[in-house]
Amino acid sequence: MDLRDAAQELYAVVPRDFTAERSALARKAKDAGDKDLAKDIGGLPKPAAAAWAINMLSAHKPEVIDGVVRFGVSLRAAQEEGDAEAFRELGQQRQGQLSAAVHAAKDLAGELGAPLSPAAGADVEQTFRAAMADAGAAAAVTTGRLVRGLSGSGFESVDLTGAVAAAGPADQAAPGQEPTAKPAARSSAKSAGTKASGSPTKDAPASKKAPQEQATSLADRRAAKQQAALKEARSEFEAADKEARIAEEAASKAWDLVNELSTRQANLKSDIEDAKKRLASLEAELIGGTRDAETAESGKKIAVRAATQQRRAADQAKRRVDRLS
Repeated sequence: MDLRDAAQELYAVVPRDFTAERSALARKAKDAGDKDLAKDIGGLPKPAAAAWAINMLSAHKPEVIDGVVRFGVSLRAAQEEGDAEAFRELGQQRQGQLSAAVHAAKDLAGELGAPLSPAAGADVEQTFRAAMADAGAAAAVTTGRLVRGLSGSGFESVDLTGAVAAAGPADQAAPGQEPTAKPAARSSAKSAGTKASGSPTKDAPASKKAPQEQATSLADRRAAKQQAALKEARSEFEAADKEARIAEEAASKAWDLVNELSTRQANLKSDIEDAKKRLASLEAELIGGTRDAETAESGKKIAVRAATQQRRAADQAKRRVDRLS
């Protein structure tokens, strides 16, 4: 067992068991004679709630993490290749992908007995957003050893300092193979240049550079047009993203309200069941009490009759005494 293996095992437990499991792993390493490893294991930090939830997805529902990572690869490829239409379409789909992944994390955390708070849910979303925007962040969320949430806008690299426990060179590489960025303008210029040099027209100057200059100019115009379209798409995306954030915040609150009401409903059902059991017990007690009361009433009547008879006998005896005296 090395530090990476120990961390992989440690970060797959629920939060309430983290400290005990860390101590057990450190003790195991120490018993094996590796004091340095035991010390390193003892220094592994407890993950934040959002990081833990993402680690659980990596362990139990890797298809969710894979979906986030693959979507991010497509989104970055469209941006790098200057494909404005694809970038716009993917931007419109991104919020749906994020919401689905966040809900999966919330559901799994609840199933494992450690529900996420609204703040932790927002941190999960921010981390997945960073993973879609940055290849390094995408690699981090797939490790299953995430320690803290990530944050990134897509315009600069995500800070991964201390984000992954027992991190190594393999954890810093982007998962999968990133598409090679080849802007369309460059491809157009190359193909146009080849076509022009291969079939010069009669009106072309004798110089061999003229067709290449024409192709380059055409490529530049195409590139400028594509960049303008990309800028417009980014502007639309940022506006839509802002609206989506507001909508998702409302959805998150609604989600939390549903969970709160569901918990309350479950508690009420439990209280009702307890009340039913208590009512059944009281009804049984009432039936027993009624029987006892009926028995007592019957005994009372018998006792009253006996007392009446005895009183009559006593009165008769007294009258006899009076006559004889």
